[in-house]
Amino acid sequence: MDGSILRVQSDGLELVAESIGSGPPIIAAHGLSGNRTITQRQIFSLAERYQIIVYDQRGHHDSTPITNPSLYNPDRMAEDMRAVMDAYGIEKAIVQGESMGAATTLLFTLKYPHRVSALLLTGPAFSDVPNPEIPSLHMMAMEIQQYGLEEYLRLSAQRMRDNWGASEEVIEAVREMQSSHQEQSLITALDTVKDWVIFDDLAEIAQLTMPICIIAWPADPLHPIELAHRMTAYLPQAKLETVPSVASVFLNGGALLGEIYARFLGELASYR
Repeated sequence: MDGSILRVQSDGLELVAESIGSGPPIIAAHGLSGNRTITQRQIFSLAERYQIIVYDQRGHHDSTPITNPSLYNPDRMAEDMRAVMDAYGIEKAIVQGESMGAATTLLFTLKYPHRVSALLLTGPAFSDVPNPEIPSLHMMAMEIQQYGLEEYLRLSAQRMRDNWGASEEVIEAVREMQSSHQEQSLITALDTVKDWVIFDDLAEIAQLTMPICIIAWPADPLHPIELAHRMTAYLPQAKLETVPSVASVFLNGGALLGEIYARFLGELASYR
């Protein structure tokens, strides 16, 4: 597990990718305001049996900051996953994505199904209808613009304590994630990605035939569990796993997600 860093050129931008472990490759894409470090923690346990490649999606963390909204295009970001795979010389891989990353990973899979051996989706958020949390994401962007990122993070932490009873572990994980970006790039991401509608009809996903695992949770309108159920209805071969809440993505480094995916992939291996 060497944690080697690779700088990948894609669409005129630089993406920063990191590889740990060895074995069959897993390419993983984080969510909106996330970063590769958070994703690596979530699926770190898989590095005992797989090569885990995580990368900062465009505009996030160590990848090229973006202030041009047109560059936060889901189809172009799906091509970023292809660029990462190509840079590592990988022809076929297990692919994983969370929230925004679930959208870009799903679009990549639809375009290049021959390059995907299994599809892992965490908290799907974008589909054929507008996301219910568009106003909240817009407000987040506006607050960062008005107060600056550091003050926004302080206010957000207080709201999480007062309104949701969030634990300090969850608050610190969210802070670490959101503070890792160039401020204006994050504002642009929040105010652009929020409007994504990536399908005319969700039935487009029915053409996918590879093994699929979807992880979802209740009571989170940004990641509607109803969407996960709708996706599963179009994908009879897919396995839907539920976790107690969105906090499960952050507690103990999000290790529960890695445990679920390890079990799913282990079951696949046992049938081969």
